Amino acid sequence: MNFFQGFSKGIKAYGEAVKLLFSGRFCYFLLFPVVIIIVLFAAGNYAVSCIGGGLSETVEQQVMDWVSGISWLSWVSGTVGFIVRLLVRAVYYILFISFGGYVVMVVMSPVYSWLSERTEARLSGREYPFNFGQLVWEIGRGIVISLRCMIFQFILTVLLFFLSFIPLVGLVTPVLTFGVSAYFYGFAFMDYAVERKRFRVRESVRYMRRNSGMVVAIGAVFTLSLMLPFIRVVACSFVSLLSVIAGTVVVNETLNKKVEK
Repeated sequence: MNFFQGFSKGIKAYGEAVKLLFSGRFCYFLLFPVVIIIVLFAAGNYAVSCIGGGLSETVEQQVMDWVSGISWLSWVSGTVGFIVRLLVRAVYYILFISFGGYVVMVVMSPVYSWLSERTEARLSGREYPFNFGQLVWEIGRGIVISLRCMIFQFILTVLLFFLSFIPLVGLVTPVLTFGVSAYFYGFAFMDYAVERKRFRVRESVRYMRRNSGMVVAIGAVFTLSLMLPFIRVVACSFVSLLSVIAGTVVVNETLNKKVEK
């Protein structure tokens, strides 16, 4: 299977994912993103307010010391404090846009593991008996894989950023950056299904490379959801459920065919 065939297969899997997610046995999973969104919104804004407020007070006090005795510069400290708070919030949004998907993925890792297992049970008829130790291990692996993907994505994104200043090369770096993000997001989503096949991390990496078209397709839809202005947190939280299901669908199809052969 070449890259484009795999990509087409991955995109088509989202059609099956939509049917499953909105069926009676899966629709309750839609409640989890609502809870996650509320928690992340409250925690993120609280952290930004605390950090921005504390930092701005420190800077304002320093500026006041510098302009002490110069009455016509008294407005400077307040203005600088406002700019500091604005910059802190801007940095927060930039970081969340770049890596917010992984924040959602880490927080929802237990949900993804359960959702992927339920999806495979529905597709193959194979039921997995509940094992608390196994569940904890799967959640831990999911978090490790997400962090691993985030680190590699960050390194490659920084490299592509510097390459973007090279004439002509800079024209394709946005596409490459999108492709890198899609690949690593897709990797993380598909690994929940791959892990249940008892693949070690190294074997999982080889599987993803051989099926890079499918991996990019699964991650591309999620990456696009992160680009939506204003509603990216809401969108990526719900789309991630579809990505896990779609990833499980393609893994189930490819590995089952391999076994049949």
